[in-house]
Amino acid sequence: MKSPFHTVSKPVSGSEADKLAQAIQSGGHLANEVALKLMKKIADRRHQKTENASKE
Repeated sequence: MKSPFHTVSKPVSGSEADKLAQAIQSGGHLANEVALKLMKKIADRRHQKTENASKE
């Protein structure tokens, strides 16, 4: 898939690579607080849209 912003992915190394490996092995995930807040905001917005659509 081509990125719309023409970004270049960089390899993960050091402690970040260790965290990623542990998350993969445990079936977990990695996310920072900003990403979690954004995901919650998107989910809340979608929830509101579905509630409003069901009221119509």
